[in-house]
Amino acid sequence: MQPADIPYRAPDPVPRFLPRLLQHWGALFRLAWPVMLARAGIFTLSLADIVMVGRYDTAALAHLSMGYAVFFPVMITGVGAMTGIVAETARHAGAGDGQAGAATWRRGIAWALSVGLVCTVLALFSETWLRLIGQAPDLAIGGGSAARWLAPGAVLQILFVASSFYLEGRSKPLPGLVLMGCANLVNIAGNLLLIDGAAGLPAMGAEGAALASTAARAVMAIGIIAYILRLREVRALPRSGFWGPGGWAAGRAIRIIGVSSGAAFFFETMAFAGLNQVAGLISPAALAAYTIAHQVEATVFMIALGLSVATAVRVGTARGAGDIAEARFAGWSGLSATAGTIALCAVFVVWKAPLLGAIFTSDPALLARLSPLFAILAISLVFDGGQVVAGQCNRALGDSWGTTLRFFIGFWLVMLPLGIVLGLHTPMGEQGLFLATALGCCTAMVLLSLRFHVLLRRLETRP
Repeated sequence: MQPADIPYRAPDPVPRFLPRLLQHWGALFRLAWPVMLARAGIFTLSLADIVMVGRYDTAALAHLSMGYAVFFPVMITGVGAMTGIVAETARHAGAGDGQAGAATWRRGIAWALSVGLVCTVLALFSETWLRLIGQAPDLAIGGGSAARWLAPGAVLQILFVASSFYLEGRSKPLPGLVLMGCANLVNIAGNLLLIDGAAGLPAMGAEGAALASTAARAVMAIGIIAYILRLREVRALPRSGFWGPGGWAAGRAIRIIGVSSGAAFFFETMAFAGLNQVAGLISPAALAAYTIAHQVEATVFMIALGLSVATAVRVGTARGAGDIAEARFAGWSGLSATAGTIALCAVFVVWKAPLLGAIFTSDPALLARLSPLFAILAISLVFDGGQVVAGQCNRALGDSWGTTLRFFIGFWLVMLPLGIVLGLHTPMGEQGLFLATALGCCTAMVLLSLRFHVLLRRLETRP
């Protein structure tokens, strides 16, 4: 799919570069900070699980890691399939059509329920997938058991994200942030009760952490849907069938962007899951070290993902208003803001590497493996943040499979093969996995940025 035809008008006079850049950064961060925290909240659910299970038992941590290795790619693919909701909502907001945005949410929630149920069913068979890729029987059984408790959380998380995308497309991200905070509190409380056993409850270990996470995801999904149903424009929607106003055909735009974006998320997350499996094949200690370092990477990535959504909203709003010059500036200013922000995070990761490692484990041997990993991780963080922003900018312009192809090249033709070679066939071990990550993300960032430039030029030259 190519960018949709939109009316083009000459850009209005704009201020000088630096004041304009500061204006864009200010607007971006005002929208982005709650989105950043809400996205980080998705992974602090698993972060709390990993920290608390890791302090309970190393074997339980390995089982939880295997469960998440299947659950996350499945869930994140479903989350990616919701990207069309924020792109379409932002476009309607730019055009001043709030009622059309509400109809987008109604269609999107049916799409989310359908995709989410498929993801939940796939996660229920995690033990089978782990055995098929050759994991040791004990890891496959333990990981499969944890994933079965996680599985219902897939549909709940996807429903929550679909609704959050609608609110974020309208520049109203705070409700999602509040509910994400509540969910994290529920998760921590559940972990305290279920992992080691408390208040007369049995010690469930990894399975207890997975159950607590699913309960937390139920809280946020129910909460955000209840909030949206009270909005005036949503209550004003006409009664409709399962697929919402206009039926199945009316949701074509969100599905086309969503399916291609879900495929891109699948390529990315499965490539990272593949590196996780490579770490498991290196050694159990390498898997534990990789899991901890990757959790730090994923948490920082949520900051970049929040900035990418905010950037996409600003690009999509400008596109809906027909101002291509403003869309261009919004995209490049968002990319520069992300690069600077993530670079600061990378410096902190290197500076506080011993402290970060101690949060996850007290094992001296494991801590010794983490310090060099964090140094290499710091390099990949900036490229990882850049590729997600560039990709979201392209989605905001209506691009679908062209963007997905570039994700595939970066993660499946560069990162994963290089990770297999460096991880299994050189002395680098798990350090080679993060070097491969840096090179794969850099490739994707460059290709996606060039795609953004080409899409804008096409829009400008259309009559």
